[in-house]
Amino acid sequence: MQPFILQWILVSVVTAAAVTAWADPTAEAPAVEEAVEVWEAAEVEVMIEPVPENGPAVPPALERGLFGAGLRAIFDAIAPVPQPALPPIPTDEAEDGEMPKDPVQAQLWQQRKQIRQQAKHLEQLFQPVLRTELEMIRQTCGTLAPESRQRVLAVGKAAVTQTALEFATRQMLGGQPRRPFDARRSIQEPLAKEVEPKVSAAEFAAYQQEQRLRVERRGEASRVAIVAKLDRQLDLTAVQRGAIESDLEQRWDDAWLRELDDQGVVMNNYRPAPDYANGCIEPHLDESQKAEWQRWRRAAGIAVVGVHAGWNFDGQGLHQEDDWWTK
Repeated sequence: MQPFILQWILVSVVTAAAVTAWADPTAEAPAVEEAVEVWEAAEVEVMIEPVPENGPAVPPALERGLFGAGLRAIFDAIAPVPQPALPPIPTDEAEDGEMPKDPVQAQLWQQRKQIRQQAKHLEQLFQPVLRTELEMIRQTCGTLAPESRQRVLAVGKAAVTQTALEFATRQMLGGQPRRPFDARRSIQEPLAKEVEPKVSAAEFAAYQQEQRLRVERRGEASRVAIVAKLDRQLDLTAVQRGAIESDLEQRWDDAWLRELDDQGVVMNNYRPAPDYANGCIEPHLDESQKAEWQRWRRAAGIAVVGVHAGWNFDGQGLHQEDDWWTK
């Protein structure tokens, strides 16, 4: 086979793999390794770079010749670039000090000010989560001493502040990981850590059991909601409904509780697609359903709606905490 023909074969396979991985990381793409085998069969020397564990799948870099450099440029232009971790922002504004004279540092200083202002507005959105968590502690840990209640309440309020700050940072700086923002967990975990040493083992076990049962109940409700939404859009058969629900249960991720936060939003004439669970859904669809599923995902999938649409609020919660917390 002529070298230029082999070059075009390799370009086609690698480009298809890169585009498929960029569009849908869960989709199957042509194996780049197979193209390399074809290249090697023609006695063209190939060197393959190792694939990094924490990054996009990188096709082999052809180290020799103009073609290799061109292929690398094609992939670099297509492949998603891993975003760096977001820098932590102190909750205490006094830690920033005065605005630096250096223009770059001054810009970062102003950016932190804007993020904190946004976080202040967001705190009220997370208050219902705190009240729900406090009520669960009150109901299961009734012997919590008055002075300990004050400390737990303070920890909860600090957790709300930190949660709002984290959310505002992700919202304004971008580059967030592809996962929903779990406000409940970020508030619940500091509270549990504070409560555990201050109550009896039996009370804390009851608290943990209630938390576990609540997550299980909400998980079951979420699976029913996901299957019902799919059925409305894709006309599933009884066998498909059962298979998808079973797959969801076996591979369940608590982040998928976000489905319960769907308040009827419509984007591009579609309700938000539950494609965060695509691996449990697409394998059970027929060809026509898969085509409609892909249209739905492009119009209102997680990449369009955004990972912050579901915050796991656990509902609107209580309007205010019980007077027990201030006694």
